[in-house]
Amino acid sequence: MTAAARAMRLISSARALLIDSEDRVLMMKLAGRRIVDPAARLRPTFWVTPGGSLEAGESFEDGLRRELREETGLEVTDVGRHVWISDKELDIGGERVLTRAHVYALRVSAFEPVVRQMTPEEAESFRGFRWWSLDDIAASRETFIPRDLAGLLHPLLTGDWPEVPIQIVP
Repeated sequence: MTAAARAMRLISSARALLIDSEDRVLMMKLAGRRIVDPAARLRPTFWVTPGGSLEAGESFEDGLRRELREETGLEVTDVGRHVWISDKELDIGGERVLTRAHVYALRVSAFEPVVRQMTPEEAESFRGFRWWSLDDIAASRETFIPRDLAGLLHPLLTGDWPEVPIQIVP
């Protein structure tokens, strides 16, 4: 981490790789910010794992349980294995911040996600859910975060779990 990154405000988040019995991963489709034309109706879209920012005083595990309940309707007690850490510098409202996501992998039965609660900003960017297979992710022209999702997932799906969480590129 650079000295500049250490001086930035840190926003911590927790995300979940929800993996079903067919080795599919639940992803959320979101629309990005209106970068070029704020009035534009078309915005770039991308797929991310469920999860989000922690609330004040919340642990990564508690935050993940809350985010899963709010975003997908899934209630979990065990958040699975902490497999990845992802740091990214962003500009939020003119402020440079460092976001740090802790990503947990959890085996679940396939289910139909139901959004229970989203902030207005989240609801405005939300486009839907999909269960993705590794082959579908690898063959897709869609944008995934992390960018090398297929490459990062493959070892997990074959049982090659990291002993400690690995640093990944978002």
